[in-house]
Amino acid sequence: MRWNDIYIAATASWLPERVTVESALAAGDYDARDAERHDHVSVTVTDPGDNVADLWTRAARAALARTGDDMAGPDILLCTATFGAGIDGWNAAAYVQRELGLEGCLSAELRGASNGSLLATELAAAHLTAQPSATTALITAGDLFPLPYFDRWRADRILFGDGAAAAVLSTEGGFARIVASATHTDATLEGIHRADEPIGPFNPGAAYPIDLRTRSRRFQETTMDKDEIRTRMDVGLATAAKRVYEESGVPIDKIDHVVVPHLGRALIQSQVLDPIGKASLDGTTWEFSRETGHLGPADQLAGLNHLAESGALLPGRHVLLVGLGAGYSWTCTLLEVVAEPGPALARHAAPTR
Repeated sequence: MRWNDIYIAATASWLPERVTVESALAAGDYDARDAERHDHVSVTVTDPGDNVADLWTRAARAALARTGDDMAGPDILLCTATFGAGIDGWNAAAYVQRELGLEGCLSAELRGASNGSLLATELAAAHLTAQPSATTALITAGDLFPLPYFDRWRADRILFGDGAAAAVLSTEGGFARIVASATHTDATLEGIHRADEPIGPFNPGAAYPIDLRTRSRRFQETTMDKDEIRTRMDVGLATAAKRVYEESGVPIDKIDHVVVPHLGRALIQSQVLDPIGKASLDGTTWEFSRETGHLGPADQLAGLNHLAESGALLPGRHVLLVGLGAGYSWTCTLLEVVAEPGPALARHAAPTR
């Protein structure tokens, strides 16, 4: 889908303190073989009493502060996480809306797994396109992975970090124009993250911490072998990437920056770069990602914010945001930088703990 006059006006991240892989290895929390394969340096870990609704709010507030006083308040607010916000029967997006003091906007939660922020970007862009009176959208994404619910070091092959990131979209201008985006889905893979787990509404026998490795192994043993899974994953992302290259007219060798999911060195190369036709980690946000771990749906917005804050986004450059999420979905979003991110990026740096 090509987009007209939809811009990224501001981004922000809220990332807590980092816990090093070295310390996790010394404590016996992390497997040395996984550490060597995926080459993370650290993960971000928030306070035990924190919650995702407040993470969303912190990142969103910082992004809004960077837009200045002239921009209209958001017409739509989308909040996205991999897991729920902690209280059943509660609308956490309304909490964020109230905390931010936003009146009258459409607010909703989006459960798109690790692809949530790019799915939200597509939906927000569609809303701004379809509603002539709407000019601004706010997306906030993030998650946290606490014990005993989730073991960030052993639940899966990748490492999980706590944190959130946000973006403000506008029809009135910004530092990057959304040129095109494409999403491809393959629901035959949804069982990878479910296996034979009973489907609610409540499972009193559920075991914690969540073990995604075992679910994946059971799915391979009962439903689909590893080679077919890998082929479907490669085809899914390659399909989305091909559509974006064709619709934008910008091939992969003309793209200056690739914002990657925070999957670790080996999986970024095999599950992300190979399918999109990129040979190496050069020009990607890999170095940033290995400091934070996988931030659920916040990887893409946090990576874009990192590029903006680092001064890497110069006018004329192209940025490809790549997302993949359980279900399975793959999204590629191409941006063209039209202006250097303003000094507000320095003045309103997201807090770090």
